[in-house]
Amino acid sequence: MFWPELASGEVTRVLEDWELPKIDLWAVFPTGRMASAKARAFADFGEQVVG
Repeated sequence: MFWPELASGEVTRVLEDWELPKIDLWAVFPTGRMASAKARAFADFGEQVVG
């Protein structure tokens, strides 16, 4: 969100080696129905970000 400020040196990184702990994330869709394109896109996005 504030990459320009990091790049310019206005903001400095703190705890550079720290990462969020890994978590299991499940996407559950109703049975017998196809998930909407928006729901599938959100699940794919979540997998990329969290995974």
